[in-house]
Parts: sequence; C-alpha cells; structure tokens
Amino acid sequence: MLFLRALILLAGGALLGVAANAIRPEGLRVGSFESPTVCDESEAAGVSVEMEPSEVSKLCGSTGVVIADARSPKSFAEGHVADAVHLPCDAAGSVASQAISHLEEAKTVIVYGHDTDEARPVAASLRRRLHGVRIAVLRGGFPAWSAQGLACVSGPCDDCAIGGHK
Repeated sequence: MLFLRALILLAGGALLGVAANAIRPEGLRVGSFESPTVCDESEAAGVSVEMEPSEVSKLCGSTGVVIADARSPKSFAEGHVADAVHLPCDAAGSVASQAISHLEEAKTVIVYGHDTDEARPVAASLRRRLHGVRIAVLRGGFPAWSAQGLACVSGPCDDCAIGGHK
C-alpha cells in the first residue's frame, strides 16, 4: 500500500511539473530538440568538398554564397575574409542559433579556420543542420587566403559579443 501511494505521488508530481512547464512562457521546450554545435574530429569524416582560395574568391559577393569564419573572436578581429560571418565552433545555445541565422538564405557555405582541419568539424555540423545547402571548406584556411593577397579586413565581430563570446 505504501508503494502504491509513493507511485501515485510521483506520477502526480510529474504531471503537475509538465503542466506548470507548459503554461510558463519561459518553460523548457519538451517537444523539440536542437542538436548542439559540436566540434570534434569524428564529425569531420563526412566533409569532403575542399576549395582553393582562388576558387572561393570568384564566388565572393555572389547571391546565396556565405563565407563563414570558424576561428575565435580574437582571430576574427585580427583579420578575416571580407564579408565573412563569424561562426565559432564553440558557440552554443542562442549564440549558435543566431550565427546559423546568417545562413538561412545560403545556397553555398564555405567554412574556414586557421587551417583546413579546424574548419572540417564546423562544416560537418553545418551539413547536418542545413539540408540542401552546399558546404565546403577553404583549403589551407585563412593563412592560405591571406598569402594569396585576397580581400581581407580586420575589426571586431559585432555578433561575437552576444552571449559572452567576446
């Protein structure tokens, strides 16, 4: 009998908790799950498209093409591909969602980092999130781009201050 009462109390408490969560505007979302941005080597396995800096430079300014910098905000501020969006692999939650929002209209996203290997896990994560979008990695990363004298700019990332990523 004691076990039955405990079970009823447990079930009632769970139902009350779910009901309270449902009516609270800031309650937890139970019905959907957004995969977190993860940057580990195991994700890089699915990325095979690499592009040379000269190929990417021909796409700059084209409609539907977004170049994404996967480096730290500090590295981004020191120099980045002109018109690149900052998309750090360590972003989470609302920072990651806002960064991904820059890619909503993209048909092609080219990711770069300090080198090719740094960009691969971010590209793999984007491939899982952005269905129907061509995802590529800039071969050689930002140093290869810069070494070819292609368009670079410096300055802070306006979006990097969001969520403490400064």
